Amino acid sequence: MSNLRHRKPTNSASSSAIEGDCPPDSPQSWEKNFDNSSGQGENYPVTHPIPIAVPSKLDKFLETWASFSGKLFTADQGLKVLQYSTWAVCYAARSKRGNLSPSLRKLYSELSMSRYVFRMYGFFQSLEGFRSGSWAGGTWDNPLISKIAKYLLAGSMIFYYPLDHLAYAGWQMPQLVRVNANKVSQISCLFWSIYTVSDFWISCLKWQELKKKLGSLESILTGMKNNINEEAVTDLVREEENLIKKLRHAKLQVVRCLLFVLPCINWSLPNWATDPMLSELHLNGLCLAEAYASVYQSLCSM
Repeated sequence: MSNLRHRKPTNSASSSAIEGDCPPDSPQSWEKNFDNSSGQGENYPVTHPIPIAVPSKLDKFLETWASFSGKLFTADQGLKVLQYSTWAVCYAARSKRGNLSPSLRKLYSELSMSRYVFRMYGFFQSLEGFRSGSWAGGTWDNPLISKIAKYLLAGSMIFYYPLDHLAYAGWQMPQLVRVNANKVSQISCLFWSIYTVSDFWISCLKWQELKKKLGSLESILTGMKNNINEEAVTDLVREEENLIKKLRHAKLQVVRCLLFVLPCINWSLPNWATDPMLSELHLNGLCLAEAYASVYQSLCSM
């Protein structure tokens, strides 16, 4: 006789099973067991696993968006892309008649000023980085990396942010804050230039160290091709992927620093506002490229 399959009976008299034998959300059916000594069938529950739903592309996008926009650092990167992309369209449409170019230029200026507000969180972040050394981004074999991160990266920003705030206040409230805002901004950018050069230096040191570690790990993996310990090999492969990810991040950081070199010099000169070294096209073009590089770097690290 073949086994009988039917849904869970609702009448308690028709079955010895009691409702609530399994979680209510579990898909359940009932099997007939004929292997008992009496030869009579007995019902017993069979719980079927719930299939795991695969996230759709929309869900993945929304998850990435929430993570990206939920952090101040990456949210500012998004605003930076919007700022310089708006400028690019404005610049391309400058010869067109109508209000497109002037309207976009106004939006570009507003976005630029809004990023000053974001940077008001920066002083205490840099102070924390100076005290804890967290700006090194983990532990490194080269002790110079942690020293550069503490004394040059975080240290320069401790001076940059207050000056940046003062310049912003001078532009926005000239009657209350009577300072030469352009001069204060120029001095702040001197500290930002120190940060950029130091960031380039520390990124090159990280690149060198990560490349060395990756080479050693690849040699180990090559010697373990026939290793039967799959768990050990899997752990090494994961470590290799992590090193590759960190190395890509360091390389992109070097690119970003190089894109920032000329803007740093331009904004650090005394007459940056009245007689800039770079034209608007070259200055904002470099900043636009850096903005997209920064977002790409952050997305690769997520």
